[in-house]
Amino acid sequence: MARSRQVGDVEQSPSAEIIMVDAPDMSDTNESPVTGTHARLHSRVSSTVQHERHSALGTPRDDATAGKNRGRFESTRHDIVAFFRRHWIVVVYAAVSSGLMILLIYLSFFAAVMTEGVETKPEFLSCRAWSYDTSCGLWGINCRPFETEWTPIRCRARCTLDQSSKLAVYGSGKYRADSRICKAAIHAGAIGHNGGCALLRYAGSANSFVGTTANGITSEGYNSWFPKTMEFQAASSRYCTDLTWPILAIGFVIMFGYSFVPDTNPSMLYALLVTWGFFYVRFVGQPPSVDYVGIATSSFGEIFVLLAASFWLYQVAAVHTFASWQSFTWRQRSVRWGLCYVTPFHVLINMNLFEYIPWLSVDLGGYEKSNANAGTYVIFAVVGIAVLFCAFQFLRQLYRQALWKQFVVGYSAVVAVVLCSWALLSSTDFHLHHTMLGAFLMPVTRFSTPLAAFAQSAALGCFIQGYAAWGWTSYLDTIPTYLTIQIPNELPVALNVTSTSANISWMAIDGVDGYSLRINQVEVYRGVDNITVVNGLQPNMTYFITVAGVAEWGTDGQEGPESNFTTPAT
Repeated sequence: MARSRQVGDVEQSPSAEIIMVDAPDMSDTNESPVTGTHARLHSRVSSTVQHERHSALGTPRDDATAGKNRGRFESTRHDIVAFFRRHWIVVVYAAVSSGLMILLIYLSFFAAVMTEGVETKPEFLSCRAWSYDTSCGLWGINCRPFETEWTPIRCRARCTLDQSSKLAVYGSGKYRADSRICKAAIHAGAIGHNGGCALLRYAGSANSFVGTTANGITSEGYNSWFPKTMEFQAASSRYCTDLTWPILAIGFVIMFGYSFVPDTNPSMLYALLVTWGFFYVRFVGQPPSVDYVGIATSSFGEIFVLLAASFWLYQVAAVHTFASWQSFTWRQRSVRWGLCYVTPFHVLINMNLFEYIPWLSVDLGGYEKSNANAGTYVIFAVVGIAVLFCAFQFLRQLYRQALWKQFVVGYSAVVAVVLCSWALLSSTDFHLHHTMLGAFLMPVTRFSTPLAAFAQSAALGCFIQGYAAWGWTSYLDTIPTYLTIQIPNELPVALNVTSTSANISWMAIDGVDGYSLRINQVEVYRGVDNITVVNGLQPNMTYFITVAGVAEWGTDGQEGPESNFTTPAT
């Protein structure tokens, strides 16, 4: 009967089929049917039923967690949808304008290809690139070969803006190799003023170079020998036109256009302006090199450092200037943002173009010589009056807001640190870079007036341009070694001149380890003596000679005065 009851009990369970087994005879054991097999079967049945129930329904804790996660997801999705519904114009405008600028930069600096024969990438050259100078060694050994096949090159726009005598072009048709390559290519008509691609080859030596004016560039004549010359040839290409000017114009219009985009806020506009200015200077305005892949790699890391520094400047200045932004009408926004902020900002991020205006190319300190002239002083006088007017307005407002003591203490501390560090490093020269000048002036423009916005954006443009072009530079400059070497003040003399040789001597220079003798800007002697014999000259040829001192570690100083001699005819 006990066995029959056990089976009957199990059959009432939903899981009876899983555990129905014949129970052993309990007569020989002390274990009772109730506390033995029946108890174990009951436990298994309960466990199985409970597991199935939990599997089907889940635990209350799991249900609560799942519900909470679903709630968070729905809330996040709702917030995202609501954001895009409210700000879709800003999002679309920013996305389209950013995509357009990325496309223009790619086409301008990454997509160029030569289509003459096999498609090849041209070598990108800067406007100041040349293929020969005094560092080429004795008789140009370090700048060989002197003759090559045609090589594809590419030049940027703006190469014709710099009319400095240091960027001279010598010759026509065949050009001296120490000419600036891109300006020579424009003179030859191989590329245009907006940049482009061409073919270049080195064509050996030449005994004279004719100066002409062509395509807006005047080349200089040179009636003597030079060991290496260049020739240019136009070639078919794609995407070789430099888009520097269109990128600047479109970028300005896009930034100005944010004045008319609804639902904008000052912090967003400020961050966009800083980001745009940085990438414009780094890729377009004043790139540090022509390795644009390397520029892109470094820029995407450095932009975050700049944004962090710019955010601090925003908190101390711009946040107060745009405090009433949300209450502005579109007309007020276009004036405050477009005219008073975007316009001066774009002028100052192109301040490297100032050096192409002779009376504006002046450094504030440093070891280089100043190019100041009458025009420089006029401009400085006008700017000085404007600065004094702005300073009066800003200082008066600082006084009214009872902030002048804080600013006096802060600026005094900065000046004290600069003076102490300069005193400790007395061998250096003070050089106020425009990066520092912009950051130094921004805090005092923290007012909600058009004048403050104008001055603040100009200071911000200085700050962005300086950092993007030069990085974090020190206000203390170490004087380069070549400027510390004494310059010869006596003319070198050629004696015993024959049709193929000359004996050249010069006055000894104090404080140098050796001398570098150049004939036609080609080094022909490097040693410790101040006299040498030069062989391998050509008959009936005029040669121009200069001497420079050589200091420790082989650094060349500046050249002394130039003299000349003429070899007799055979």
